[in-house]
Amino acid sequence: MICRKPILAVAVLLLLSVSLQNVSQAYAWNFFIDATPEVRTVYPGHTTSYTVSVGLASGPTQLVQLLVSPSTPELNGVTFAFTPSASGMPPFTRTLQVTVAASKAPGTYTIPVAGFNPSTGFRTDYVQLVVASPAPTTDWALSNPGISPLSPRVGDQVKFSVVLRALSTDRPYPQSVRVSATLDGLPIVSASVSYSGPTGTLLPFYTATPLTATEGPHTMIWTVDPSPYEYNDPNRYNNRALLSFTVTSAPPPLDFSLSVTPVEQKVTAGSSVSYSVAVNLVSGRPQTVSLSLSGLPSGATYAFNPSSSDPTFTSTLTVSTTATAPAGSYSLTLMGSGGGNTKIATFELEIELAPEKGFTITVAPTSSIIEQGEQTTHVITLNALAGFSSSVELSASGLPSGVSAEFNPKILSPGSSSTLRIRTSRNTPTGAYAVTVVATGGGKTHDATVGLTLTKTATPSFLEMLFENTYLQVIIVLIVLIVILLAVLLRRR
Repeated sequence: MICRKPILAVAVLLLLSVSLQNVSQAYAWNFFIDATPEVRTVYPGHTTSYTVSVGLASGPTQLVQLLVSPSTPELNGVTFAFTPSASGMPPFTRTLQVTVAASKAPGTYTIPVAGFNPSTGFRTDYVQLVVASPAPTTDWALSNPGISPLSPRVGDQVKFSVVLRALSTDRPYPQSVRVSATLDGLPIVSASVSYSGPTGTLLPFYTATPLTATEGPHTMIWTVDPSPYEYNDPNRYNNRALLSFTVTSAPPPLDFSLSVTPVEQKVTAGSSVSYSVAVNLVSGRPQTVSLSLSGLPSGATYAFNPSSSDPTFTSTLTVSTTATAPAGSYSLTLMGSGGGNTKIATFELEIELAPEKGFTITVAPTSSIIEQGEQTTHVITLNALAGFSSSVELSASGLPSGVSAEFNPKILSPGSSSTLRIRTSRNTPTGAYAVTVVATGGGKTHDATVGLTLTKTATPSFLEMLFENTYLQVIIVLIVLIVILLAVLLRRR
């Protein structure tokens, strides 16, 4: 029979040995390495950096040496430096500075970032370095940072501006460059700006969206070609422009008064009437107040001049009516709104019916006193009513015998005048007469009366009788002819 106890003892010893070996391995020294970011882009002649973290994986910590290994030929022209040092006791973090020679060809290169310890060997992480084509050399400059409004208050919509210039360049225009801005350290603008040149041209740049002002001191910093750089700018000291400003507390709410004068007016349908509107500032910072009107009937419109402004100001309200506007008395409501405040004022408007289209005629003078055989003149004026525009024809009636009437001109247009000449003879009976002047046109007929008084003429002189008596003129002519004939006959004898 085989003894089982020695065999069992040997098995226990073997299991114990394996367990002790596993425990020893579990607590052996080890570390790991991590480099970030995975990819960096840099221009020839420039420097970039990576963050290298070395962590403790297990066991007590030991010294780890950092290096770029293995160094391949493709990394010629690239130099490396760990800061603040190339070694440390995990866990620790270092910065890997990568400097690319100006002659380095563009391309993508792999950098082996390694950590070394004699007991563990190498631990390596790989990052990519993209060497871009050489950057253009342009000396960008920012100046004259501005703000609008100049003294903002809480709640104001604020816009910022800055002036961009290229002081020198080795490339043709146009060129595009990024412009960014931060307000109190927070980014608010990042945009690509096209600069058309030539060198030295001032190019104003504005924030597209206004910002709401908050109370207190603030700092605005503009930057042209912010990191990562796109240009090989030789003077980066002028790539920034700083603006410090203070936003004061908000003003008290706007308060204003509203009034209209006169408070009552009449207008004939088809005409217009005006009111004066006064908007006076009572308190608060002036803000735009807009005016409106309600209560007008159909056939009536209104217009303000101006329709809005900052108080204190005066506006002229014109109410225009058509000929068909309904007659009546209307209570109108004037409203002014601004700064979250609304005021109203009421006033009255009475619309009267439009007169019927037509005309009137007037005579000046209205009467004349003349002797038999004399003449007189009167002026006839035609006046239009409610837009009457037709021409009228003049005539006269009621003339006594031996009296004639002549109009010059005979046809009148509204607003013009005609001369009426009345002629009498010595045979016209004396007395008082009413001569009627009749005007007809546009479907309307109107008349006016001219008073004519004839008095007896004085005894005429011989010459007056000669020139006014036709029969006497004939007799005188016959006598003269007979005298001439007798004179001729006497000469022949």
